[in-house]
Amino acid sequence: MDTVAMTGSGRNSVRELVMDAVVQVLVRDGLDGLSVRRVAAEAGVSIGAVQYHFATKDALLVAAANHVTAQFKSRAEELTHRVLAEEGAAAAFLAFCQLLANAIEAPDGEAGDTNATIVWLWFAAKATQCGAVADAFAAGWSLTENYLRGLIADLFPQLDAAEEAGHLLAVLDGLAVARASEPDRMPPHRAATIVRRHFAHLSGGDPAS
Repeated sequence: MDTVAMTGSGRNSVRELVMDAVVQVLVRDGLDGLSVRRVAAEAGVSIGAVQYHFATKDALLVAAANHVTAQFKSRAEELTHRVLAEEGAAAAFLAFCQLLANAIEAPDGEAGDTNATIVWLWFAAKATQCGAVADAFAAGWSLTENYLRGLIADLFPQLDAAEEAGHLLAVLDGLAVARASEPDRMPPHRAATIVRRHFAHLSGGDPAS
């Protein structure tokens, strides 16, 4: 086992390398191509260093999903705080929805990174089988739907927040999948337009202040 994997800072460093490597392997090679050996090669560390943190393929997959989720949360927090301060709560909610749908273009005008969506697609595929992956996937999606439900209840109290949250999440999830799998058919600007139209459906006028 690598010596660096046994030290405090080394463990964190290797773990981050491994997480980034898992994402790259999943995006490039798919779930069938994910293995401890391939991740080790991608990260430039030993097989033992990978196994120190993640002993199985399922553990790698769950950790990768958690990794991209943490990155998304960080980006979402930064975006929504900025928009909230500049434009208000409704605009911040819309920005969050566009981000979740991967409907925001990069500053240079290029399409946004779809790696996180691809990881989640493989996560979802594995979650069709009972086990730890399925449990983790269901828990993560339940948290997301509950978060949307809370926002809808605050902004649009006239609506059935639970029903609308389920509908909204289905729309955003479908758009994110289309952005990753069919980018020519679903470029960012088209996805953003669909999100705005659904937001108009939710508001039915001005959202609650």
